Amino acid sequence: MENIKYYYRISENFHRYTMKNEQRVNELKNLYALVKEHVGQETLDLACGGGILDFILENDGKSCTGIDINPDMIDQAEEYARLTGSKVKFFLGDITEANLTGKYDTFFLVGNALAHFNAKAFVKIINRMNELYKDGSTFIVDYRDVVNLFYERKWKKRMVETKNNVSTISITLNYNSESGEVKKIAWQKGKRRNSITFTHAVWSPFIVQAIMNSFGWELVKRVPQETWQGWLDVYRHSGSRISDVDS
Repeated sequence: MENIKYYYRISENFHRYTMKNEQRVNELKNLYALVKEHVGQETLDLACGGGILDFILENDGKSCTGIDINPDMIDQAEEYARLTGSKVKFFLGDITEANLTGKYDTFFLVGNALAHFNAKAFVKIINRMNELYKDGSTFIVDYRDVVNLFYERKWKKRMVETKNNVSTISITLNYNSESGEVKKIAWQKGKRRNSITFTHAVWSPFIVQAIMNSFGWELVKRVPQETWQGWLDVYRHSGSRISDVDS
């Protein structure tokens, strides 16, 4: 997780996840429209980035809290909140370990943020959220279907254009089947000496749903995201876990 912060910093790619990026704002508005009926009043945005979703939700009357490990993104979110008088609360921290309190109607882990967490870390997240949910709470998550991308041989070199027209190139080095992660390397075009290595977790619906079900979260809606070959899932807590049922 540490290296991913510097990946965004060297490319200034964190600006893509703030209210300054109209395309990203529209993407999250469209995502919210798809799940709006399942979103409660008190929301917790895990890996919130620059807070785009939280500001969208606040404009719709929701009470929002966001947390992210990237200080650049939290700084951007808090700056926008100050300028606009927003009451969204932002926290800097690791969501697998953060000392969060309160109870929430809806949890979000969107924007393909799940790619930054392997299965072991995701279990920690769900365990933590199981301390913060209310009866009937929902958990909304989206993710790229990396298993299918591998199968169809569509996992390829990626280039991202930043606000300064600087290209960031990333390629996959190898896959670790024990951790379920691909190791990647990224660098600015022409500056490979300054490259950064980091990992992305491999996800697919059958993996996400199995973990969610085992912690008492039942799938209530699944929407394919064809533009980036992924899925948007909505889960509702049933008040029990597989371990509880088995006992």
